[in-house]
Amino acid sequence: MTTGTPGAAALSTPLTNPVASLAGWSAIVLACGDRGAMRSATPAVLQPIAGVPMVRLVCDLLREVGCQRIFVVAGAPVEAIAAAAGAGVQVVGEPAAGGAASAALAARGAVGDHGNVLILRADMPLLSARTLRELAGRHLAASRVLTFLTAYLDDPHGFGRILRRNGEVQGIVREHELTRALRGQPEVNAGLYAADATWLWAALPLLEPNGNGETSLADLVARAVARGGVEAYQVSEAVEVQQVGDRQQLARADRLLRDRIRETLMRDGVTLMDPPTIYVDAGVAVGVDSTLLPGTHLSGSTRIGRGCRIGPNAVLRDMIVGDGCEIGGSTLEGSTLAEGVTVGPYCHIRPGSTLERDVHLGNYAEVKASRIGARTAVGHFSYIGDADVGVDVNVGAGSITANYDGEQKHRTVIGDRVQLGSDTVMVAPVTLGADARTAAGAVVVDNVPAGATVMGVPARMRAADEGGHPA
Repeated sequence: MTTGTPGAAALSTPLTNPVASLAGWSAIVLACGDRGAMRSATPAVLQPIAGVPMVRLVCDLLREVGCQRIFVVAGAPVEAIAAAAGAGVQVVGEPAAGGAASAALAARGAVGDHGNVLILRADMPLLSARTLRELAGRHLAASRVLTFLTAYLDDPHGFGRILRRNGEVQGIVREHELTRALRGQPEVNAGLYAADATWLWAALPLLEPNGNGETSLADLVARAVARGGVEAYQVSEAVEVQQVGDRQQLARADRLLRDRIRETLMRDGVTLMDPPTIYVDAGVAVGVDSTLLPGTHLSGSTRIGRGCRIGPNAVLRDMIVGDGCEIGGSTLEGSTLAEGVTVGPYCHIRPGSTLERDVHLGNYAEVKASRIGARTAVGHFSYIGDADVGVDVNVGAGSITANYDGEQKHRTVIGDRVQLGSDTVMVAPVTLGADARTAAGAVVVDNVPAGATVMGVPARMRAADEGGHPA
């Protein structure tokens, strides 16, 4: 399967000093953003981009490049940020003293004093695996205590500018301290650092607070220059360093990441008809030779097999779909489809359902918390809720399981090869044995023996079946 991830887009410029993996590195993710510009009760780092919280996108990117020691420095709510970051991430509380440098220093006890440390922001969800590997490779090759990322921006407003002399980095100038000569300088500090841990932990406590009382990681650059120089790596795609702090930036980052995901899917063998109308979350995987039609939305942890045809206007959330399935304009949530399942338009598969091989749903069918056996057909206008349905069953149009008695839900069991006449109502709890039949309009309130035929309201067995003979 191919998957849309924040580091999945291949960039055009060749790698010069990449590392294959950041195994052995430690990564500090600064997730201390406020809610102000978003005008939201949810912190910026928990806002979703392509369906995934920003902090999770960054942590998943680190996992992609092989970094196994991930530490998130988080403000409130710590528990929510820890849950969003995912398994294997250690969360450190943000210190009372403000500033990115103070936040990074708070992770010292967890990270340790040896090796190499990557420091990055949780509100930069468009970073790529290529950039992280290149930055790490340059840091190791240069044998400097600090390597940092720069970018050339058409509009550098809000960023610190790189101060160079004869091409060599001398430091970073904050925007409010810019001279007229530097104000038009397009090279900015992107806020991503690779550092030797021993030097880093010695340098961070020495940084002085700036005018607003906060310490800045940018001041590490001047200290590294005094120590013998820094390595600066200019990112190939400036969009990678876009920080997301307000709703406009959130929308732009979402669009850019979804573009990246769509391009990756098509490059890896998935057909997208009218790509801009198709929305695929970062956590979704789609098998080769599958086709996504206009208006399709794939979200959450959805997994689509090979050779499927999805849409138009299908909505799938947290679904597992086997090979060779066809799904029309329906909504499917939290369920599993085996190979060869067909789902027509205007159906709703609700969470907790399993459709086994070659099941057919026609149109206007709803399935909830049920298992439907292989080759069973639910043609039209039917509701199957809290049921176990056998193989080769035919569900006549308008048939439903009445699973709720006003206080509790009850299950219905339908045996193999049962034939349900149109408008059959099965009042749970009830069991229909294998090869049983119901007449049109039957209301089944009692168990039906195997092979029997029932009819009427309430449903009764035909006289010929009273002795238990097959119908």
